[in-house]
Amino acid sequence: MIYDVARQEEKLIMREFSRRGIPMNPMNMNNMEMHLLGSWSQFGLTLMRAMSHMKAILIARILNINGVPTINDGEAMELAWNKALTLAMLGRAGLPVTPSTIIMDGEPNEASYPAILKPIQGSWGRMTSMIRNREELMLVLKHRSAMDPHARPALLQPLIGDGTDYRVFVIGGEAVAGMRRRPPNGDWRSNVARGGRAEAVRIDPIMGELAAKAVELLGLEYAGVDFLASDELLINEVNAVPEFRGLMHATGVDIPGLLVNHVINAVKR
Repeated sequence: MIYDVARQEEKLIMREFSRRGIPMNPMNMNNMEMHLLGSWSQFGLTLMRAMSHMKAILIARILNINGVPTINDGEAMELAWNKALTLAMLGRAGLPVTPSTIIMDGEPNEASYPAILKPIQGSWGRMTSMIRNREELMLVLKHRSAMDPHARPALLQPLIGDGTDYRVFVIGGEAVAGMRRRPPNGDWRSNVARGGRAEAVRIDPIMGELAAKAVELLGLEYAGVDFLASDELLINEVNAVPEFRGLMHATGVDIPGLLVNHVINAVKR
């Protein structure tokens, strides 16, 4: 397993391997020295659990190029990390996704308010803005124009409801747990890392099927799929290195155990 910060999730995974007496070599990527033309024989199937998605994708892609399998695959992680590409692919495949417009630097021709402007890449609701009118949009776009050009592209999405969303955790093609996340008072972002309130929900068969299909289409082996509820369920994001502490607390589902089972089965394949 490769990680950068040993959060509770990574500690639980390591503990589960240890409990079963299965040897596993946890490696902190910040202490790794990777020679691109070096030997990769010390690596076997590698579970990617880095908090930095950018670093995780880079290392997973290098490992994959050198014949080392990873969970998740580097290309699949890179696709899921890009919210625009994710929604484009899933929408093209006929899955219901949140209506989204890519914003580069200029004002869109059409926009309805209130709306949410968020980076193409990112997590925890960082650099996400509530936009109430055209003037606010222009002000935020002006601020973003001073950023690194690679960070400027953003998605403009309609505000749906009060920000409450649903997270479905998929492992090996099966939806294993689900929760509803409600935003804290005074916010519209429901991320548990930002104080969102999580509660267990029964996974609706349609929601479970959509989540599993989205993960499959993106080429992922496990992921967290986020839905918004409008007149229909809308896939909003797919997280290829999902946190699960809040989900475990809300549902009681043994995510580390299920994930370790999947890794063991992958090694046997």
